[in-house]
Amino acid sequence: MTDPREFWNMRSRNYDDQVGPLYEDAYTRTANNTLKYLKPGDQVLDFACGTGIVTLQLAPHVAHIRAIDISDEMVAQASKKLEGGQFPNVEITQTDLFDPCLEPETFDAVTAFNVLCYVDDPARVFARIRELLKPGGMFLSATDCLGQKPTKAGLKKFWKSRTGSMPYVAFYTMKGLERTIAQNGFAVLDRENLFPAPPNLFVAAQKE
Repeated sequence: MTDPREFWNMRSRNYDDQVGPLYEDAYTRTANNTLKYLKPGDQVLDFACGTGIVTLQLAPHVAHIRAIDISDEMVAQASKKLEGGQFPNVEITQTDLFDPCLEPETFDAVTAFNVLCYVDDPARVFARIRELLKPGGMFLSATDCLGQKPTKAGLKKFWKSRTGSMPYVAFYTMKGLERTIAQNGFAVLDRENLFPAPPNLFVAAQKE
């Protein structure tokens, strides 16, 4: 099985050029939906920030964003976008979600954009997210639901993940994803499909 860090390091080389234009509208809608649940004084953790496409759209509207990713190359690409100092409230680091430097009940919101479908132990990840959130904190995510209906992207990822050329991939349906979030200690407040195929489901949920 491909090491996740190595895989995403490789993808970082052309991620913005390949994925950015295709999902530009979905990224904008993700940011706009997320901002409905954020406040100017919020401390936000952006889990698996990638190259920071959504991170930097949220930054002007909150107090601070700690953006993390396991890929040092993704972090490097995102960090380049901070040059010039226009985002002084954003901190981007190569950090695992379970790193003890992230302290319990520190964040008003945790965001997770296009990462849940690559999580092979969702119960453990959701438990950690709940731990990091303040009471009543928000979990805001957007996730490809590859199990909703057959797509070229889904079939390609199914084959590659099963043959070991990319890391684990989950094949959620939209209802299945929402149910998983709810079963792991969150009250789902809102959901919206942001992309036709594969569906990209935005979910806003509150820590119970």
